[in-house]
This record gives sequence, C-alpha cells and structure tokens, in this order.
Amino acid sequence: MSESDAETSSIFGWELNLDLYRCNPAKIRSREVIIAFVIQLCDDVLEMKRFGEPWAERFGLDRAETSGYSVVQMIETSSVVGHFSEGKNTVYLDIFSCRPYDQTAVCEFCQRYFEAESVTEHFIERK
Repeated sequence: MSESDAETSSIFGWELNLDLYRCNPAKIRSREVIIAFVIQLCDDVLEMKRFGEPWAERFGLDRAETSGYSVVQMIETSSVVGHFSEGKNTVYLDIFSCRPYDQTAVCEFCQRYFEAESVTEHFIERK
C-alpha cells in the first residue's frame, strides 16, 4: 500500500459546505426546482445512489432570513442537506459522503444551477 493509499484509507468521509450567495430568487423559492436539483446532483454529479426521495419543506416563516425551504436527501454513503434563505437569496448546502467525489464539479454545478453570484466553500476530510 502506498503512502497516499494509506492516507486515503484512514479517511472516513468527505464533507463539502457551500454557501451560495445572491442566487436566482425564483429558483430558491420553488420546491419543484429544489427537488430537481437534489436529484440531478445525486444522480448525475455525485453519481451516488439516492435512498428514497428528497424531503423538502418550507418553514421558518417568522423571520425573513430563516424563511424558506430545507431539503434532505439520504444517499447510500450519507446525505445531502440544504437550507434556502429567501430573505438573503442564499443557499447553505452540506454534502457528506464516505465515498470520494469531485468537490470542484459539485461546486460548479451548484453555482450554475442556482445562478449564484459568489460561493464560499469548505471541504473537510473526516477521519
């Protein structure tokens, strides 16, 4: 086993946190668009098997910054979770998987999909 193989084998999973700013307001307010996004992200970009269907509900309506949809999609290797702030036109997305994935491709897809003007990303290796 090479040194890089040994290093990878000690990693339990990878977590990507994305904050997508100044998104298309119509897209982050549409349950149908959000559900389609999660399905495409899992099936085509992450290439990971979804476990069941995405769950999405709109709540947090007592404050503008918390008002919006939250979505959860279980995948066989963990989960995709997102929160959509209507007051800020921002998407907060967390992707965790114990199978490696291309964080750059995921980030680019998410930014394009929601037409975000800017993105902050944090990628964490979990041991």
